Amino acid sequence: MANTTFQGVVRSYAGGGKGTVTPGVMVQSVQISCDPTATSATNVRIGTSSSSGETLVLPAGAIPISVMTMNASTGGTNPTIDIGGTPAGGSNDPDGLFNEVDCDGKGTIKGADGALAIAGGLTANTTVTAMNGSSAATGGTWTGILTYAAPPSPHPWRCRSWP
Repeated sequence: MANTTFQGVVRSYAGGGKGTVTPGVMVQSVQISCDPTATSATNVRIGTSSSSGETLVLPAGAIPISVMTMNASTGGTNPTIDIGGTPAGGSNDPDGLFNEVDCDGKGTIKGADGALAIAGGLTANTTVTAMNGSSAATGGTWTGILTYAAPPSPHPWRCRSWP
């Protein structure tokens, strides 16, 4: 795992010539955990604990792509969780990022299908939340990998070649 953190915009020309091809933004992933039995939207935690550690806040402009179950919950019949978010200055949308994520099938992947997941990216910094879905688990900790596209440069002209 990388030990470097920076705030710069990262793009890749994927071997194409600068000024000839359009650079792409980086895709990033973060491991998150939550209590799959929670009956109200609760902030997800970074890492493998559902109750301690930092909460996940996605930056404005981030485009959620998918979430993959790594550590399944226990009990219930086909249990699911909803993953949503609270945009800065806004109200929580409990399934705003991913609706009805299979939380007992390790390796299952769900694409972003909530109202907060839009083509232009998140409209504000968004605290990610989770709660039980339509069929609740009875225990355990759900851990998954949330993947998103890094916000592109707010100024498309910055992607062009400089003399």
